[in-house]
Amino acid sequence: MKITAVIPTKDRPNDLYKAVISIVNQARPPDELCIVDQSSDNSSKIEVAKALNKNSCIVVKYIHDTSILGLVDAKRVATEKSSGDLICFLEDDVVLEKNYLNEIEKGFFINKNMVGCCGIITNPPVYTKSQLNIFKLFHRGIFNDPRVDIYGNFDGLNHLLIPSRMISGGLSAWRSEVFENVKFDVKNHFHMYEDIDFSTRVYEYYNGKLFINPNARLAHNFSPINRDMHGQLQIRKLIECIVYYKKRSRYQWSLTALLWLLFGLLIDATFKSIRLKDYSIIKGYLIGVYRGTKRELYD
Repeated sequence: MKITAVIPTKDRPNDLYKAVISIVNQARPPDELCIVDQSSDNSSKIEVAKALNKNSCIVVKYIHDTSILGLVDAKRVATEKSSGDLICFLEDDVVLEKNYLNEIEKGFFINKNMVGCCGIITNPPVYTKSQLNIFKLFHRGIFNDPRVDIYGNFDGLNHLLIPSRMISGGLSAWRSEVFENVKFDVKNHFHMYEDIDFSTRVYEYYNGKLFINPNARLAHNFSPINRDMHGQLQIRKLIECIVYYKKRSRYQWSLTALLWLLFGLLIDATFKSIRLKDYSIIKGYLIGVYRGTKRELYD
């Protein structure tokens, strides 16, 4: 299969350099590398040129366009420019293990019916058992997320593929036909929820056929550049949470699931505000709920 690796990026030249180095050094390098750059200058393009091995057979498509509107729009542009049978999306601050793409490709050969998958993060945030239980307690129904029991729990190779209705966008791989049948939602301004919005719609269209591949492993270094501060993070998260519900309000118990999650997020925001002495967190929660309920939904 022809593989296209896609990296959307914005103003993270040093992180991007490390990501591209790990791609060039893959045991099974991609046939094509498509970088969609929304940066304010050419620093990232310069770093990519440094990282690319002159002897590499990887075809590079570099799109530098500041008019592209965020992560989801960057992915849409990439799918239109890519020619791979498999399209693999990657964050610009990841470092792939040497066999990452080889294991991704192998998974699609093993399971001919699989239309999409994601690998696993080797350095996920560390949560206590009680924190994980609280997360699972409040994320119910349409918000139920099976990934929390998977990441960080697998070492080595030769694991079976794990069915999942949600897969992580920044380490996901898809058969190219998926994008002909399920479109990215560029109108509702998703970012934090973009992967679960897209993957659950694919899951529904294809009646399953999504998996997590524990053999495809990478480190996500969570660059601090272009990340929201606490208050802005709360606003974005609450707006997207409510918009995600609005798109699925026809499902049974979806409103109950939303209200229950909002209650849990309120408790979390309150305790974080007190612990960090940062009251922009609880303020952000309230603003996010207000803006989310007022946000018009676009089909």
